[in-house]
Amino acid sequence: MAARFDTLTATERKIATYLSEQPQRAAFSSAEEIAEATGTSDASVVRTVKSLGFDGLPGMKRSLQEHLGTLLTPARLLHNTMSSFADGPEGVLAATLAERIELLEEVRRTVDPGAFRRAVKLIAGAHETLVWGLGTDASSVEYTVTELHRVGYRARPASDTGFHLADRLLPLGSDDVVLALASSRIRPELEVTLDHAAEVGARVVLLTATLGEALRERVDVVLSAPISRPGTYGGESMILIVLEALTMAVAAEDQERSMSAFEKRNQLRDAIHARIADTASTARAGRKGGGKRTS
Repeated sequence: MAARFDTLTATERKIATYLSEQPQRAAFSSAEEIAEATGTSDASVVRTVKSLGFDGLPGMKRSLQEHLGTLLTPARLLHNTMSSFADGPEGVLAATLAERIELLEEVRRTVDPGAFRRAVKLIAGAHETLVWGLGTDASSVEYTVTELHRVGYRARPASDTGFHLADRLLPLGSDDVVLALASSRIRPELEVTLDHAAEVGARVVLLTATLGEALRERVDVVLSAPISRPGTYGGESMILIVLEALTMAVAAEDQERSMSAFEKRNQLRDAIHARIADTASTARAGRKGGGKRTS
């Protein structure tokens, strides 16, 4: 872009600047989405891409995706984030809260209500939900499985890589749903999971930051939620908020079922607590009895 900037029109410069400043989003966006973000047109986006030396938008997106794989490592993202903080711990707190508020507003804009409703209906009607996610998404996977269990729905995690993933995928059936958490990278394990879901007829809900456009034709529902500002380390707070809303909405689909599961969980917790107390009391009594001497 730097080499060709002087040859671009004003509109093309606006689009090229967006591509440079928002590479993580641009790498997985359609011409229409880029045009909307820049206040231009689809045709202007295509012209800009060609003016920058690419054959077309797909070629530019592939180039960006490959480049991001080397630049947006966790260490690099964390360094970028820490470099943006100032004024000590108070500055970190203020900046973090401000960013999360901004991201929440973006979540409100990017999560389509109709898509959210379809995702809820699919999960609520499934025999079982396979929650898929790797790396930093693994903790969100466990959280979601636990929350679905608590409201009375069957779910199991799939956070494995390599050959262990095959064991997780094997029981998947046509009456199951895959809830895939994939932020910004299409990994081989995700490709295999989507292929297997299509083969057995399982439905797929994708929760992602940037992969909606790339995977839309291979899934049933896309829920788009930003994780952090591009190029920074932001954790999974936005993803967790959407997942919490999703599980609560699923629970609301059958309130009697959800309340029954919660009550049973509390009964089990009380039974465990009582058994532990009885065991501890018996142990104390045994120690006291063993300490007495007989004449």
